[in-house]
Amino acid sequence: MEIVDIEENSGSEKMTREELKERIDELMRQYADEEIDGATYAENMIELTTSVQNENNEE
Repeated sequence: MEIVDIEENSGSEKMTREELKERIDELMRQYADEEIDGATYAENMIELTTSVQNENNEE
C-alpha cells in the first residue's frame, strides 16, 4: 500500500493546479480501491488542501 506523499513538493516551488489535481485524484483512487480508510483519506485531503492554501496566502 503506497499512500500519496503530500509533502513531495515541499521545496520552494509552488504546486501547479495540475499537480494538485493529480494528487487529489490519487487520494480518491486509493480510497476507492480501499487502499486507505476514510479517516486517512480525510486527513490527507485536509493536509493537501491546507498546504496549497498556505502557498497561495504567501503570495
